[in-house]
This record gives sequence, C-alpha cells and structure tokens, in this order.
Amino acid sequence: SARELINVIRGRAGKWRWNNNGNVAKVEDNSAAMIAATPATIDINYILAERSREYYAEGYRRFDLIRTQKWAELSTTFSISGINYGDHTPVTVTRTITPNLYLRPIPQGQIDGMQMTDEEKKAYQNPGY
Repeated sequence: SARELINVIRGRAGKWRWNNNGNVAKVEDNSAAMIAATPATIDINYILAERSREYYAEGYRRFDLIRTQKWAELSTTFSISGINYGDHTPVTVTRTITPNLYLRPIPQGQIDGMQMTDEEKKAYQNPGY
C-alpha cells in the first residue's frame, strides 16, 4: 500500500548519523515516531519540527514560526554550545520575544517619501518601532 511505501521512506529518513569532536559517531533515531505518525497525530508542532530538520540553516525557521504565531512559544529558551570561540560548554539562553518583533519595521526612507503629516507617518509605522 501507499502507507507502507511512505513508511519505508520515513523509517530511513528518521535515522540521523553524524560525527562531532573526536570523530565520535552520534546516532539519533526518530524513525519509530515518524512511522507512527498519522493524520490524527500530526499537528502544527509536528510540522514545524519536521521543517526545522528538513530546511536546517536555509533561513526558513523564523518565518515559519512568525507565520504560525509560534515564535515566542518555541524560541524563548534555547541552548548554545558556549559563547566564546572554542568554548563548547552548553549555555542556556532566555530571551523575551515581544509582539512587535513579529513585524519588521517599515524602512524610514519609505515613510519619509510619503506625503503624510508627521502624525500619520508615526501611525503608519509598525508598533514598537
């Protein structure tokens, strides 16, 4: 069946293998969860997690999180591997994502070029900028 064929691909795609410092092989196996996924269990968080793996480092993550209004929920706390070059000590970072950050500022040059009063220009700019 089509589901069996898809599950073969899901099983293969769910297994990750990579090397880190010292060429120590790391293996991550998410194949069981991927095979168990059905339309009833797939929600927006499942889709966002899959897209984060599929499009890693391609610049789509922030736009996906903003579009789905999940940015503050999923990106407030994260871990990085050290702050300074060569420092691999895990550090947990917490940031505050305010509602105005979901929108970008309208470039000031564009606003200055509009034929509006100063008050109208201030109202035209996105909140928080």
